[in-house]
Amino acid sequence: MRKHLNKVVGFAVFLCPLLVSSALGAAEEGPEGGGSQVLVLGFFTINFLLFALVLRKYALPVIKETLRQRRDTVVRALNEAKRAKEEAENLRWEYEQKLAGLTAERERLRAQALEAAEREKGRILEETRRLAERIRTEAQLIAQREVEEARRSLRREVAEQAVRLATDLLHSRLTPADQSRFVQDFIVEVHNAGNDGR
Repeated sequence: MRKHLNKVVGFAVFLCPLLVSSALGAAEEGPEGGGSQVLVLGFFTINFLLFALVLRKYALPVIKETLRQRRDTVVRALNEAKRAKEEAENLRWEYEQKLAGLTAERERLRAQALEAAEREKGRILEETRRLAERIRTEAQLIAQREVEEARRSLRREVAEQAVRLATDLLHSRLTPADQSRFVQDFIVEVHNAGNDGR
């Protein structure tokens, strides 16, 4: 802006002698009123130069200061925008890193969950196998006991049936003489068993 004002003042200074010489030339050509025109032209030229000097002395510093403040404001705004952009870029980068970390963490947790599920599945299968083995062993033991019990029961029934059949057979075929002989043989055996014990 200062350069621009300097150019305007320089142009006015350059233009002033031209106008003065032009006015003087016009005054020499015309006999009437030439001197007053030169004075008016000189007055306007001096007035313009004074106006340019006042502008340069008082207005130019104010304009410079305003422009400097405006430039400082724009520079600050640009710096703040640049800093805000850098902060946004940093935040974006951090979030991308966190997002990548979350993806990796999610995959790690998924792998751990699958591994834990496989371990639990193996444990349950092993426990089920052991339980089935125990049930099978207990079932075999119970079956063996029941078979033994059935055999004992069958033997008892067979023995009772044999005794009954033998008793029935003896009652049907045994005569009173046979009964008396059996009783005497029994007494003799008991007597002999008593003598042998002494």
